Amino acid sequence: MKFDPQTVAHARTFVNALRAGKPAHIPAMPFARWQEFMTTVHSVLGASADADNGSSVYPALGLP
Repeated sequence: MKFDPQTVAHARTFVNALRAGKPAHIPAMPFARWQEFMTTVHSVLGASADADNGSSVYPALGLP
């Protein structure tokens, strides 16, 4: 499946904000792009969780 580059960029920006403990903003997008956005977020977070031995990717929320 080919993802829209802008949707992927928004998802990566969202994940980077979460990692940095900053407010994460989900931009307005067509509903048809939502699955692409969430799939990208999940894949980036999943890769980081494996690399960090399961440490929290939500430091601002204090979640384990």
